Amino acid sequence: MRKLVEWVLNITQARYDAHRAGEPDPYDLPAPDGLGPVSDERGRVGPEPSPQRRSTA
Repeated sequence: MRKLVEWVLNITQARYDAHRAGEPDPYDLPAPDGLGPVSDERGRVGPEPSPQRRSTA
C-alpha cells in the first residue's frame, strides 16, 4: 500500500509541476474539471508571518 501511495503522489506532483510551468501534462491526461490557466497569484504562498510572543505577566 505504501508504494501505491508514493506512486500516486509522484504522478500528482509531476502533473502539478508541469501545470505550474505551463507545460503539457507528462502523462497526457486531461486536466481536472475546473482547473483553469495558471495564474501568478493563484496558489502562491506568501512569507510566513513572524510568530508573536505572548506576555506571561
